[in-house]
Amino acid sequence: MNSEADEGMSRRSFLRTGLGAAAAGAAVTGTAAAQEEGGGGGGTEVIVGPGGSNVFDPETAYVKPGGTVTWVWDSGGHNVVPESQPSGASWEGHEPIEDAGFEYSHTFETEGTYEYVCVPHASLGMEGVVEVTPNPPENEGYQSILPDSAKTIGVAAMGSLVSVLGMAYFFMRYGGDYGDYEE
Repeated sequence: MNSEADEGMSRRSFLRTGLGAAAAGAAVTGTAAAQEEGGGGGGTEVIVGPGGSNVFDPETAYVKPGGTVTWVWDSGGHNVVPESQPSGASWEGHEPIEDAGFEYSHTFETEGTYEYVCVPHASLGMEGVVEVTPNPPENEGYQSILPDSAKTIGVAAMGSLVSVLGMAYFFMRYGGDYGDYEE
């Protein structure tokens, strides 16, 4: 007995469906990445007091002229106060003490070295540096501009793509139409 409900998926149908799903996954990944990139002269993020420690992470952040540094408070009781900066620069920092979850950003236009501290914890060595240079060292002080959610979508899409293509290979190689079975 052979009814429409018992008919299996042909290899071609499976391959078409699999490739369509893989293409959709790749499109979603590219869209998520493009939405998160944004524009501008580049930037970096500095974590203030990561895990309750009295440090800036990274201690030295590199940014090109016109780039933005964003300080993100991971623990409370900290501030960002400039100690020295290049002549002609007018960075004022963020002197009020803030708690976890607060963010402060500044766009640096003037090339040079900007040194800053967390005033309440300066005696404990909570100091940081922003280097504004047109040629920053590669992979030093820069953090990904993609959030973890976009990275997760990318990994999931690639995993789906690999598994669909693996199954397509398996069915193309070993078959998928097993004929009519009668019980």
